[in-house]
Amino acid sequence: MRKTRPWYLLIVLLLSVALTAAAACGGDDEEEAEPAPAPAPAAAQAQAEPEEQAEPEMAEPDDVKIVLQWVTQAQFAGYFSALDNGFYEEENLNVEIQPGGPDILPVQLVAAGAAELAVQPFAVLLSARDQGIDVVAVAQVFERSAYRLVSWADDNIMSPEDWAGLKIGVWAGHEMVSATINKFGLTEGGGEDQVELIGQGFDMQLLLTRQVDMASAMLYNEFAQLIEAGNPADQFRVVDFADYDTNTLEDALIARGEWLADEANQDIVTRFLRASAKGWAHCADDPADCVEIVLKYGPALPRAHQTWMMNEINKLMWPSTKGWGVIDRTQAERTAGLMLEYEVISEPADLDTAYTNEFVEAALEGFSDADRFRNDYTPLELDVEDLLPEDG
Repeated sequence: MRKTRPWYLLIVLLLSVALTAAAACGGDDEEEAEPAPAPAPAAAQAQAEPEEQAEPEMAEPDDVKIVLQWVTQAQFAGYFSALDNGFYEEENLNVEIQPGGPDILPVQLVAAGAAELAVQPFAVLLSARDQGIDVVAVAQVFERSAYRLVSWADDNIMSPEDWAGLKIGVWAGHEMVSATINKFGLTEGGGEDQVELIGQGFDMQLLLTRQVDMASAMLYNEFAQLIEAGNPADQFRVVDFADYDTNTLEDALIARGEWLADEANQDIVTRFLRASAKGWAHCADDPADCVEIVLKYGPALPRAHQTWMMNEINKLMWPSTKGWGVIDRTQAERTAGLMLEYEVISEPADLDTAYTNEFVEAALEGFSDADRFRNDYTPLELDVEDLLPEDG
């Protein structure tokens, strides 16, 4: 007799078959996945979706600190012009301009590595090198000298032959005065037949109060102070050292020799000089705008004084016989020779290592002759009234 399966086993078997069938159909209610499209050819992809070109990364700007010879004024307008007009930024430079002052020694800061560049007279550079300080001139900004000695006209001091027994106000680094004293057979001291040198501040009070017979003055600054004090220019006599061949080169740009030995720093200097040349060119073309720029960074001196200064500063550079910033070998030799002959320096200066035109020449590549020399430069026509403050 055949055995039959229990009824509940049959139900279980039927349920199992039903579930298997449902799993096989799986997802009749869900969207059927489409097959992935075949990849398009590379050319077609480039045409359909142009790839954005990544911009080259800009190198971090190079930091440059320059120390000025004195406070913020139009004497240094070209550097502030280059900063304000973005010329340094165009050269990928981050430039810091540190004003100078009576307690600041720019040569020492450069020598110590606290600044990359400084503005100093070429004669000061030679004096520093004579003391073993490793500094090099990379540009000669002022082609002409503005340093003068000034006396009252009624004192009748006509030439250095009349200096015996006089008191002369001088600043530190008075090489031109010492050279002239020595050239005319005089000596420094307090005797009746000697020339007494008196330390002078950067104003004309010692002369105005007649505590000295002659005072130091820059045509662009202290001489203007005399006129601003209410004295007509014809009340004074002015000694131009060029008349006695004892004038020396003034404002140069200097750097530390060891720092310059690095090719990367040579590139930095070249870029700095190129931007600075553009800044000074702007001041020649638009002196009024440069005065406003200077006032923006240093408002201590009035606009009338800065305008006078800007005009006199431009005269020291333009027209240029060698091109802006180029150091003239003849003038450098003359400056060094005077300093040695009149014992301002103790050893002959090695000019082959004291300065270089390599970087300024590289910086001026591409400049037109008009921008390099400005042979058609014409200064502003200013008179005494232009020195008076705006309020009268």
